[in-house]
Amino acid sequence: MDSFGEQLVRKQTSSADIIKRVALVVGGLLLATALMTASFLTNFYVLTLLAVGVIFGMGWLLTGLGCEYEYIITNQDLDIDKIMGKRKRKRLITVKLDTVEDFGIYDGTQGEGAQATVIASDATGINAWYIIAKHKTHGRTMLIFSPNKKTVGLIANGLPHKLKVSLKLPENILSEDE
Repeated sequence: MDSFGEQLVRKQTSSADIIKRVALVVGGLLLATALMTASFLTNFYVLTLLAVGVIFGMGWLLTGLGCEYEYIITNQDLDIDKIMGKRKRKRLITVKLDTVEDFGIYDGTQGEGAQATVIASDATGINAWYIIAKHKTHGRTMLIFSPNKKTVGLIANGLPHKLKVSLKLPENILSEDE
């Protein structure tokens, strides 16, 4: 039976993101003000067009700072895409669910021996899960992400039988509520 599911997770704004936005606005406004002042002092009004361009560029850069992750489960594949500014998409990783070695709720102690780590969570640390799997290019890879119940259920259904039996997932995970 084919299985398919999608989930979109928005990354929470961190203090570093706020600092980037403030620096961008302050720098853009200072540059635009300097260009406008130079334009009026020198009667070289092309600088006014450059100042308007700086303001538009600042707005374009500000809208590009948002980040979302999309989890796509298709049969035995878990694809994680990063969407930047709702205009650019990048595939972070594809995990074959039949290569998963471990899966569960992330508490910070997992992942010893992982050769690579991919973080695609909402950055709150609440309801974070992890997968440790063999990846064809990265080797033993740990993925940290923030799935909802439906996504966890779809992933659990695609895991190898031996791993499903050994995992102690909560019973309500496999319900289709969300």
